[in-house]
Amino acid sequence: MVADLATVEAALRDGIRHDPDEVGVPMTDLFAAGGKRVRPALVLLSARLGQYDLDQLTPAAMAVELTHAATLVHDDVIDRSSVRRGRPTVAASLGDEPAIVVGDFYFAKAYEHAARTNSTEVVAILARAVMEICAGEVRQQAIRYRYSTGVDEYMQRIEAKTATLLAACCDIGAVLAGLPPGQRSALHEYGRMLGLAFQIADDVLDYLGSEGEIGKPIGKDVTEGFATLPLMVAMEDESVAGRLRSVLQDGRELTAQEAPAVVEIVRESGAPQRALERAQEYAAAASLQLRAVAAGPVRGALAALTEYVVSRKL
Repeated sequence: MVADLATVEAALRDGIRHDPDEVGVPMTDLFAAGGKRVRPALVLLSARLGQYDLDQLTPAAMAVELTHAATLVHDDVIDRSSVRRGRPTVAASLGDEPAIVVGDFYFAKAYEHAARTNSTEVVAILARAVMEICAGEVRQQAIRYRYSTGVDEYMQRIEAKTATLLAACCDIGAVLAGLPPGQRSALHEYGRMLGLAFQIADDVLDYLGSEGEIGKPIGKDVTEGFATLPLMVAMEDESVAGRLRSVLQDGRELTAQEAPAVVEIVRESGAPQRALERAQEYAAAASLQLRAVAAGPVRGALAALTEYVVSRKL
């Protein structure tokens, strides 16, 4: 499995190296900054449960990772982010307009790789996931600087932002492996729950991590005007909520001094730890879906992923 992931990684980097410099150089820099490659791993692991053809799976695994990379490039434009994985974002280096085109190029390249699997269903799964991601991004921008948004809206947001693509990765692997409908459905739900746990844990790290650990400024979400689960959990305590409401006003951007103050209040409240418990619940729910597949190394690796996403340091 490690060797197959290395094959995918080498193919990704070689492909980008042969792209036009205008798009390939900034994407090479993004890939050089690292990444967990969870999405290609999910494609390969899911396929291990059935007919495993690495030649067919490699372009599928490349497609999901390039899709992810393209969303990051676009997200950094939308969020006006200057740092990603400890390095300047494509938007910060080239400007917003070129960064948008770089992202577009790699969305197109992702679909080209998906088509190389010779499965129209794989292309359709990836296309639906990207449409959901885009629709979710529009919804997210509509509630920017609306700190009073609730948990239900937050869960819809992170489903589109993260869970949709992870579920698609599992579904793509299952389709290419020829798995029966029951197993395919279970793997899709596993990926969805894994994605929810992954994103909640990521949002917790935004409050608890250090910039060196997560490769971006602490409190980035609230600074950009987005309420995430740790803030929402903190607001459930009325004494904490009173302090936060004195700073957070819907429709108003936080100042450079206010954002760190909000982060500190949320940290002191213990809300990030309570939010992490919710991530662990989703991770446990993901593990339960694995009862539909045979016990063995693959199921063990998928189960280990559910532990990793709620305990990692980025």
